Amino acid sequence: MNRLGLIKKIMLKILRKFRLKLFKIGPYSIFDFESFLYRHLEVHKTLTFIQIGANDGIMNDPIYQFNIENKDVVSGFVIEPLPDIFEKLVKNYKRCPNILPFNLAIHQSKKEATLYRVKPEYENKVSDFAKGIASFNSSHWKKTTLIPNDDYMEEIKVSCVSFFEFIKANSIKNLDLLLLDTEGYDYEILMSIDFNKIKPKIIRFEHGIRNQVMSKTQFIQLCKHLNKHGYQIIGESYDATAYLLDSDSLIF
Repeated sequence: MNRLGLIKKIMLKILRKFRLKLFKIGPYSIFDFESFLYRHLEVHKTLTFIQIGANDGIMNDPIYQFNIENKDVVSGFVIEPLPDIFEKLVKNYKRCPNILPFNLAIHQSKKEATLYRVKPEYENKVSDFAKGIASFNSSHWKKTTLIPNDDYMEEIKVSCVSFFEFIKANSIKNLDLLLLDTEGYDYEILMSIDFNKIKPKIIRFEHGIRNQVMSKTQFIQLCKHLNKHGYQIIGESYDATAYLLDSDSLIF
């Protein structure tokens, strides 16, 4: 690491110690999700979450660093269906006893389903982002330019439970954050949730409209559905954050 990189690392460590953060304003959004979570923690002191599609816990993950740095007050459930990736997830969260890993997929109706993922032997030939593409949709990989052809893909059977079955089995009554990254299945999961039974304060999901991960019609329907249940929506280029505007539970 060069001198400039070392100075940057030290500065970021000091900022994080005092719960301060620098963030870059991009061309599509000025919203910083991690700062949003720190604001929640400032008000509520603890945070409980479910992450569906957790991958290895680190790669392109919006909450891993936050979880590690606040492991005494953050608890939750990280769900990853692919067995080899799940092993990495368990290893990466071994320092966080309050965060429990589950080797499952969330599906609203099936007990077992087929996922389509990049073959492990081809992982060194694709980008890190492409390694995380595992979908119930056999043609989902075509929505990116990251995977050359279907020879790179394989099918794998995974065990599934519904979202309601998962929260019931784990006696989850209250939830601060629901985070989804299921490569095309976020819409179905969110539309299946009974918000009269459980109502996360914050929901983070992937819409991916520019790559047709979610259609514009689906995104509009989902936003209207969330609005109806009291959520405000912050849209970004590829993701969106919904949060409750509740006078008894304001985070702003």
